[in-house]
Amino acid sequence: MNDVAIHHRGNVDLELDAALLFYRSASGEVYATQHAARVVNDRPVLLPGVPMTLESLADFAELAARRTTYRGFVHERVVYFAPNLLAWWVPAGKRRVWFEADGKLGNRSGECNHPPLLFIVNKRSWSVFALRNDERPGAATKLYRAPYFNVWETGQICTGNVDTPDAINSDSIKPYEDAFFRSRFTHANTDRLIRRRGGAVRLWLDLLDGAEFPLHQLVDTTRTLADVVSTLTEKD
Repeated sequence: MNDVAIHHRGNVDLELDAALLFYRSASGEVYATQHAARVVNDRPVLLPGVPMTLESLADFAELAARRTTYRGFVHERVVYFAPNLLAWWVPAGKRRVWFEADGKLGNRSGECNHPPLLFIVNKRSWSVFALRNDERPGAATKLYRAPYFNVWETGQICTGNVDTPDAINSDSIKPYEDAFFRSRFTHANTDRLIRRRGGAVRLWLDLLDGAEFPLHQLVDTTRTLADVVSTLTEKD
């Protein structure tokens, strides 16, 4: 077992007081008991426990939330926020991109037009989707495949050696966006990133030459924002 270090401002004496035990069934139901705890002969000992009530669980959750949840102003582009999960949208606009790819794209960079985007970050993955309409998405908004290199069909971004923020909160939005757009796009992770003759290579060659982004050629994922958020939160 790893040692646990408790940091506190000033000198504070801590004594073992209580413990919570959680039991989980195969179907996912959770049962909890609360036990007084004492140190006997230099060894921690659990005393008989009692079932935790909804009220005591709520008190515990509130106390934990004070230490673990984000506190601060919510970014204007955030569309969904939960512990360890953040979703926000990026309006359509011009941004510089860099390519280090084989073939016609080669080592090119330049400012080009991008579609409106939706980023979703949790503690396990980092995903991006495209939007058809340049407006704040809602739960029922359809998501489209983001036609970028190094992005899988599911929307998950191949991080590679890109540095991403340690925290997931409103303050990490700009660092995540910078990490994505300033990365070097090297190769397509799926065959059909866009409904366009010549595929993603032709798309980005045209965009680098100043073309408008063809929103009508985006590939439908057949999922909504609510679908993706539900899938991610179920895995937490």
